Amino acid sequence: MTAFPDTGQARPGITAVIVMFFAGVSAIAGGLPVPPFIALGGLIALPWKQILRLRRDIPWEALLAALFVGWAALSWTWSPYDKADQAIKLLTGLPLYAAFAFAVAHLQGRWRARAEAMFLFMAFMASLYLFAEFVSGGEATLAYKIAIEGAPAGDQHTINQVNRSLGHGALLAILFAGPAAALAWREGGPLIGLLLIALTGMVSLGFGLEVNTVAFIAASAAAALAYFWPRGALSAIFGGMAGAFVVVPLTLPSVAAALPPAIRSRLPESWEIRLEIWRFTGERLSERPWTGWGLDAGRVIDGEAEIRGTVQQLLPLHPHNAPLQVWMETGAFGAMLIALALVMMGGRIAGAPLLSRLQAAAIAWVASAYFCFILFSYGIWQEWHAAALAVAIGGTTLLAARPQVN
Repeated sequence: MTAFPDTGQARPGITAVIVMFFAGVSAIAGGLPVPPFIALGGLIALPWKQILRLRRDIPWEALLAALFVGWAALSWTWSPYDKADQAIKLLTGLPLYAAFAFAVAHLQGRWRARAEAMFLFMAFMASLYLFAEFVSGGEATLAYKIAIEGAPAGDQHTINQVNRSLGHGALLAILFAGPAAALAWREGGPLIGLLLIALTGMVSLGFGLEVNTVAFIAASAAAALAYFWPRGALSAIFGGMAGAFVVVPLTLPSVAAALPPAIRSRLPESWEIRLEIWRFTGERLSERPWTGWGLDAGRVIDGEAEIRGTVQQLLPLHPHNAPLQVWMETGAFGAMLIALALVMMGGRIAGAPLLSRLQAAAIAWVASAYFCFILFSYGIWQEWHAAALAVAIGGTTLLAARPQVN
């Protein structure tokens, strides 16, 4: 058995264990409470010595990602939206989320083992609760909203709020399930890992959010491919995501506009609305292709269309598609920055000397699921799912092959 020293591990170790627990609680509470826990954890656990050592091997992919975040924040200066809150959140929140994942990656010895146990526990805690809510029709969450928040019983708006909260929590559960199942498998409990995946798969079917089902299926397929072809699959996944940020904005709006009414009428109403949103966003994108409209411009750009007898907003905060949102708000320059960062990130991960099959599968799971979430539904700047991503990334770092110490 390989032994590692615990010197200097108490502060990041205690922080990681506590923050992971509250990440699971946040999944139960609908996902939105997670950002402050992760940000505070990143601030407390930040391993300065390891960061200073990066000078020996400069992480160019991280620098490109930081440049993209800086450009996105800067784009607020030419945005028609006059509030700078999102720019401030990008510049302060994202580095702290990344710091938390970085701190987890550098845990050793007993605190690493404790973090692994807590990650597995909180993933099960979230999935078991959400599975119970899936079976009971959200009974506990509904009771909480009526008794504590004063929501009216039997009101459709209240039911929609319950499904929205549980659907957000399911996003966190899906992100955490892959790394947690891989940890269970590595420690000799493959049936435990499969049980977690099965529970999460059932959860993905509930609460009226099709994107959760799509993300679960994509993550399962990507993880299987990465397990058998670790380095090639990861390079392909990250290359595909990078390509999407360049190709999707140039093709999706015209495809959405060209779909005949006969096909549109067979789609769920929410997807027909998305098609109109994507078409409309493509028109706005072409008006400012190089620098974009600026951060959060979608909050003030107006547009309406009648869809199945109901007037719908054509840009409700964001276009429900990350590549379109990035190009519309930060222009071609922003799209190229994030694409380059993803390509280099994929190369770094695929070439990691301690990459294990289970770690490759977990990384593929998290990357594919998260990309589905921001490709089909959520805005790319929303801090609650970015913070959850940091926790999931931290979980994947715990799966690196253990080096042998003589």
